[in-house]
Amino acid sequence: MATDEPDIDLGHDHTLRFMGWYPDRELNPRVKDAPDVERYAALVEHLTPAGKLCASAATFAGEVQRRIEPNKPTWTVESWEPLTLSPSLLCTACGDHGFVRGGRWVAA
Repeated sequence: MATDEPDIDLGHDHTLRFMGWYPDRELNPRVKDAPDVERYAALVEHLTPAGKLCASAATFAGEVQRRIEPNKPTWTVESWEPLTLSPSLLCTACGDHGFVRGGRWVAA
């Protein structure tokens, strides 16, 4: 896994980091009135069956996300604490597939 500590250890060789959205509004004037979002998305790092580090991301459903990336798939946060997301997450790089339920990784 990465050298700095993840926000959540999901278990089963999966960790999660929250990613924020803090644009440079001078460079991006079209978003000048959109607020910063501390938890815009999540990066889920995991091990492949061969033991290599892989990662996938999930953008949370939210007002700013819908405005900035209207055609991007989003995940609903059913609960922040413990974290529960829907639907499932599928890594397009390695095929890892599962759910984040109650702050834990549940393989699909």
